[in-house]
Amino acid sequence: MGPTVNAMRYPFVVCLLSLALTACQSLGVGDSNREHLVSRYSDEHARFIEVEGVRVHAHAAGEGPAVLMLHGALDSLQVWDGWAAHLVADYHVIRIDIPPFGLSDPMPDGDYDADHFIPVFSGVLDAYGVDRATVVGNSLGGYLAAYYAAHAPARVEALALISPAAYPQPLPGVLRLAAMPVFGSLFEVATPRALVRRSMRSMYGDPQRLSDDAVQRRFDMIRAPGNRQAARDVIRLMAEMRDEEPVWISRITQPTLLIWGEEDAWVPPELAQRWLDDLEDGRLVLYPSVGHLAMEEIPETSVAEFRRFLSVLFEC
Repeated sequence: MGPTVNAMRYPFVVCLLSLALTACQSLGVGDSNREHLVSRYSDEHARFIEVEGVRVHAHAAGEGPAVLMLHGALDSLQVWDGWAAHLVADYHVIRIDIPPFGLSDPMPDGDYDADHFIPVFSGVLDAYGVDRATVVGNSLGGYLAAYYAAHAPARVEALALISPAAYPQPLPGVLRLAAMPVFGSLFEVATPRALVRRSMRSMYGDPQRLSDDAVQRRFDMIRAPGNRQAARDVIRLMAEMRDEEPVWISRITQPTLLIWGEEDAWVPPELAQRWLDDLEDGRLVLYPSVGHLAMEEIPETSVAEFRRFLSVLFEC
């Protein structure tokens, strides 16, 4: 009788362990496997570049005028896949995972002040033999792209900014929570897939456009080893700076295309006027029923606008 009962227990125990493992995975407990991430999210066009003591994951394809693409907080270079596919036939498209996100390492000193990114971006361009590039950025990446143009103008031909952060505003809800001591500490340990999906849905004007692959990629990348702890450093800095006026924007002289979704719940589209007031040469395109990630939500439409901008710039 005893052996029979024990034998019956084993499948039950295995089932419980399987359920527990599935629950832990869904809750985002623990880190993703780095080798798995590199295998899944890197390819033959990617390389790791050592710049300023940090290893940067970069991806480059195509020939022609250079375009450098910078993603937003808690994201990765794959957010530009739609745009890159439409540009590589005519342009040298360079995308990076901004440290500490994606497959790039955290900054060795843990300092994410914008000044520290200037030599990183220049080092990446140098690694590809590029003197000047049109720099494209979304959200935090838009802030860094604009800051780079203002402080390293010799390296920036033009700008395209999609829902860029910069002017004073409240932090979006999930970032505000991550900046808090208690919730932020929990974020470092567990990042539930449901929270990632909910956050992503808030970035879209039409959540029906959000794909499962886009959610899975964020869920995987956020849990890259060391990323969540370093991401909190970035988010806390964003919280500290949220009321600062970006007086340096008036120094930007490069032609600048602004793209905004009218349903952007992360960076209010009303702030676009502040950019237009301070930029020397700015133009704005607003898309109805689109949110914070126009390049991912409506890639064909938004990249067509960017190509028109480039065609005038390069007369091609």
